[in-house]
Amino acid sequence: MKLSKLLFFSIYFIVQISVFTQESPTLEPKIEAEYNFEEKKELWSTCEALFIDMTVWNNYDEDKKNKLTNKCAELGYSEACEDMWSIVCGDNWTDEGYNIHKLDKQIPFCSVSSALSPQENNNYNHTSISDLSYATAWVEGVKGDGIGETIEFNFPAQHPRITAIKIANGYIKDKTTWQNNSRVKQLKVCVNNKEFVILNLKDVYAEQIFEIPTIGYEITYRGVTKDGKSYYKYRDEKGNQFKSYNKEIESGDTIRFEIISVYKGDKYDDNAITEIYFSGLDVY
Repeated sequence: MKLSKLLFFSIYFIVQISVFTQESPTLEPKIEAEYNFEEKKELWSTCEALFIDMTVWNNYDEDKKNKLTNKCAELGYSEACEDMWSIVCGDNWTDEGYNIHKLDKQIPFCSVSSALSPQENNNYNHTSISDLSYATAWVEGVKGDGIGETIEFNFPAQHPRITAIKIANGYIKDKTTWQNNSRVKQLKVCVNNKEFVILNLKDVYAEQIFEIPTIGYEITYRGVTKDGKSYYKYRDEKGNQFKSYNKEIESGDTIRFEIISVYKGDKYDDNAITEIYFSGLDVY
C-alpha cells in the first residue's frame, strides 16, 4: 500500500513539474522582400514631380504616361500617401493599418518600458513603433543591449481577431543605420500576462511575418438588454458560441513583447524596432 501511494505521488509530482516547465512555442517568420528605399526614393521623386507639375506630365505621350502611372502605382505613390516610407497609402490601405488608426484612440494603445531621448528632431518613443512609418523607430533607453525591455499594446474589447504579427526589425530607414544599431534576435510575447510564444527574428533587412494562434474571439451578435446595456455573443476557435458577461473578455487583450536576445550593431548598443503591427480577421 505504501509503495502504491509513493508511486502515485511520484507520478503526480512529475506531471506537475512537466506542466509548469512547458515551454512556449517558438515561431519562425516568413521573410518578405528586402527593403529598397534608395531605389524607391529616386522613383518617388519622379512620380511626385510628374503629378505635382502638370507641365512636366504633359510632355509625355500616352504610352509613356501609362508606363509611368503603372510604375508609380506599384511603388504605392498616391495623394493619400504621406511619404515613401508610409506602410499604408492609397489602394494599399491594409487591414492592420486601418485598425491601428482606430485603436490609436485608446489611451495608451502602446507603451514602452524605456526610450532613447530625442536627438536632432528624431523621436524614439512609443509613438514611433506604431505610426505605420518605416522612417521612424523605437529605440530602448537603457545601458547595454536592452535585454528585458518591453513594448506593450492594449486592445479594447471586441477588437478584431489577431492572427499575425508583422515586425520591421532594427532601425531600417537606411541600410547603414540598420547595421550600426542593434536588432532584436528573440522576443518573448505575453498575452494578458501569460507567456504566449517566442518569436525567432532573423537578422535580415526585410519585414518578418509571424503566424500566431488567434488572439480574440469572433463576434456573432451585438444586442442590447432591456435596461439599455450592450452585450455581445462570441464564437471561439472550436465553433462554440457563448454570450459575454466575462470581465476578462470585456476588458480586451494586452500583448507584451520582451527583448530576450539581440544581434549586435556595428557601432551602437542601442536596440531598435522600426514597427510592430498586426493583421487578422473581422476588420470593420
